Amino acid sequence: MGDFSKSISGHERATFEKTLCCMLKELEGYSTTVELRNEIQITGMVDHVDGHMNISMSNVTYEKPRQPPAQFSHIKIHGKQIRFVHIPDQINMQKAITKQLDQNRHDSKKYGVKKREGYIEKKRVERQKIMDKVKKS
Repeated sequence: MGDFSKSISGHERATFEKTLCCMLKELEGYSTTVELRNEIQITGMVDHVDGHMNISMSNVTYEKPRQPPAQFSHIKIHGKQIRFVHIPDQINMQKAITKQLDQNRHDSKKYGVKKREGYIEKKRVERQKIMDKVKKS
């Protein structure tokens, strides 16, 4: 697993924390099956999951209904096309979600979100002072 927080935007980080995308991030390095909205099943090794639930997989078997399976070395799946992701039995999902959220929060502070929050608080205080002056006038 790479350092996720260095390469994502604030919006992507927020989406990651507010959805179960953090759960999918823990699947990196595991073999699983992803079912798409159009009835296609893709089975393979999860290489990367981003904050929008886009998944990169390798060594995949691509199965369309009523057609023979196809093999691909690599595939990228758009998050909006995913209907269902099979979770391997060896993953404790409660621990996985907690671990990913804690890691994301730690990395957020490490890579500048805390600094931005301080800036926002400073601007809020400045606006409040201006409003207080206006009320006194």
